[in-house]
Amino acid sequence: MAVQDVKLERLRDVSMKEFSEFGRIIGRDEDTEEGKYNLHPVDAKAAVDNNMIKAYWDLLPFEPSDQERFSMGMLFLKSKDPGEPIDWTECHRQTYEFFFPLGGKQLVFVLCPPMEKPDPKKTRAFLVGPDEGVLLDKGTWHYPPFAENGITPCLMPRYGKLAIRRGKTTRAFGKEWNTDGSGFFEGELHAMDTLFYGGEFTDDQYDIRIVV
Repeated sequence: MAVQDVKLERLRDVSMKEFSEFGRIIGRDEDTEEGKYNLHPVDAKAAVDNNMIKAYWDLLPFEPSDQERFSMGMLFLKSKDPGEPIDWTECHRQTYEFFFPLGGKQLVFVLCPPMEKPDPKKTRAFLVGPDEGVLLDKGTWHYPPFAENGITPCLMPRYGKLAIRRGKTTRAFGKEWNTDGSGFFEGELHAMDTLFYGGEFTDDQYDIRIVV
């Protein structure tokens, strides 16, 4: 399989509706884009709008549940050499993940919409930040985000079926999950329903190269 060249796009140039096949852009004035689409509230009007603040409440589609949990992570992203190939990806079929670059910096995210197997031709690469973040929808294929240059701190909240890995199988949320493989670490919190594709994880080929 030939390497698929994927052009790096600035997230600021992408509409919320266009990005909705991957998840949701966080950090934009919700009133600027109308219409109902995936992960977008039906009523995007601000709850408070005065001379001090414009505020939106309850923008995200999370319902109270004893079957799901929330966690707060912190990443310190490293940069990659220009043109360095990306040969694997992953998805969490029952977990949302947020990514907010901090310190006025940006991150690069390689994403493919939810589907049974990731398609290199439907994969896109986004330059995110410094004043925006993203919420990945359940099932969105993604390579771990990396820095544009230097070390970039990144806040990473998660919500969904998260549990601590307890061996090759982990019992949580009333069932047993396959937590075997190099992508899982004993005693660490993981998204239980996680798939890997390509690289050292499977025999499948997924070869991406980012071009500017």
